[in-house]
Amino acid sequence: MNKILRYVFVALLAVVSNASFAADAEPEVTLDFTSNTWKLPTKYATDKATFSNGTYSITLEAASSGYKFNDYKGSECLIFGKKDATLTLPAFDFDVERIDIVGTPNASGKTTQNIFVDGNPVSKETKGAKGTNNYVIAEASQKAGTIYTLKVMNDNLTQVSKILIWKKGTAPAPVSIKNTPETAYTVAEAKELINAGEALSDDVYVKGIVTKVDAKEFDKYKDLNIYISEDGKVETENPFEAYACKDVDNKEFTSADAVKAGDEVIVYGKLTKYNSTYELAKGCYLYSINGKTTGISSVKASQKSSVLYNLSGQRVNGSYKGVVISNGKKYVNK
Repeated sequence: MNKILRYVFVALLAVVSNASFAADAEPEVTLDFTSNTWKLPTKYATDKATFSNGTYSITLEAASSGYKFNDYKGSECLIFGKKDATLTLPAFDFDVERIDIVGTPNASGKTTQNIFVDGNPVSKETKGAKGTNNYVIAEASQKAGTIYTLKVMNDNLTQVSKILIWKKGTAPAPVSIKNTPETAYTVAEAKELINAGEALSDDVYVKGIVTKVDAKEFDKYKDLNIYISEDGKVETENPFEAYACKDVDNKEFTSADAVKAGDEVIVYGKLTKYNSTYELAKGCYLYSINGKTTGISSVKASQKSSVLYNLSGQRVNGSYKGVVISNGKKYVNK
């Protein structure tokens, strides 16, 4: 079984790594925001404005938090938001089947966004701006000359490194790396997927053994930074971290020592990388700890008994008048 799973995983990685490079799977148009050929401001601006790369033009507006070109090395992109902020694309002279929005690895895992035409959604809303989000356009809105708008739907920023426009009949099947708790990725497999750099908008399960826990932000956020490896040994280079992790059922931890080195965990969230650290991004949470799917925060104190006894030790009901004993304490029931 393990051998079969290994072959399946290798095949998946091959799809993830090569899907975008197949000769018959090239987007008709690629708008690249990894360099500032658009002459975007490098400090946040909020006024409606149109920018061009010399061939195509886009319009940014309603950006309450502003928009700018992020020139931080390794994370170059267009940042804009928050709720109702839009990026309007030019009209294309071909039928558009799908639009892919490619976000940076460090983009928010909470941003929701969608594609609109004339103020109406024409695709399925997505959550999480990192990795590649695929927006399959409704058949009625695929016609050449249609103007599409990317809109942020909640109170978060989005980070766009590329926008891929797929001509009708050419779009490849979207890559998905979703899994189940039973097929949770190992730390090594999770790292390979991050290195492949595709489909990172999917939430996945990753399993491992806790090597250390950083609780420095616990008092403020009630979450933990949990480092895991496959064998429980501390990784000094390229470690894997469940960043700002919550307890089972995405609840707050009630104790800073709820998770300890040596615990076996399955964690659920989005894969990313920050500098040399591989991560499940902020917003991740425990699916299980040491095989249990009830976390520390979910353990409820046992309910106190409501049974009453008289001084002779006989069980009585609430209508009994006189001295009674309940939960080891005496009081007068009137």
